[in-house]
Amino acid sequence: MYGVLYRTLQQEGHVIRSCLAIGLTELRNANLNEKGRYYSAFFQLAIGIERLAKLALILDHMAQNGLQAPGQVNGHDLRTLVSKVSTLTTARGYALSSPFPTDPLCTRVLAFLSDFATGMRYANLDALASGKQKRDPLSEWNEILQNTAATKVSEATKYQISTHSAAIAQDLEGRARVVASDLASKPLTLSTAFSEPSILDSASKYLVWEIFTLLVPLRDAVVEAGHAADAIAVTADPNGDRVPVLREFFDFIQLNRKIVFRKKRWP
Repeated sequence: MYGVLYRTLQQEGHVIRSCLAIGLTELRNANLNEKGRYYSAFFQLAIGIERLAKLALILDHMAQNGLQAPGQVNGHDLRTLVSKVSTLTTARGYALSSPFPTDPLCTRVLAFLSDFATGMRYANLDALASGKQKRDPLSEWNEILQNTAATKVSEATKYQISTHSAAIAQDLEGRARVVASDLASKPLTLSTAFSEPSILDSASKYLVWEIFTLLVPLRDAVVEAGHAADAIAVTADPNGDRVPVLREFFDFIQLNRKIVFRKKRWP
């Protein structure tokens, strides 16, 4: 019952769980004073989503082919991998607690992470090696954050942040100066040094939520394919190798908006 298949799937479950939990936590807590956490988030989320999608594809192939391994599942293009998983869930009739998202914001986040996975992760090294800055991950993520702040964050919240920051800046005028920049490398003023972190924090909640709307159907696809593969394993040998209960690795992936918006650490 606890053979090579069981142990390998168990280990992969731990890997994916760790990547996603760290990525979500880093993305939710990253800010101007800790810009490196954005990179940690991009790396971990890109890896976690890629592995989750690939696990669904592998398990589905095994379920449809008598537990035969599919061979290499290559590629880092998250959009292609997610599309393949979405297609197979429809073809197999897998039960999803939530459909694959079509919200433009989620599509934009997935596209960014896919670009990061397929090459943009080397942007800084490529710029140093070539002497030319082609793409800037932080600047591009800032565009997503600013668009989210403009369209999702309430006017009341933005007004409160603006007035509070302006009041602090007025009190400190002539007694303090700011030597710092935003995610687009633009210098911060005394006022924006206080307002921008709050704006980014407010926007990040919505982006984390969008990622959850993607993770839920991916998780469900893995669980459903795992059940199908395990049924084949039991039929072949009731006392043989099995598929573990994969849902247990992703118990923190839940579509509860209040909880997601409130939390800053996962699992």
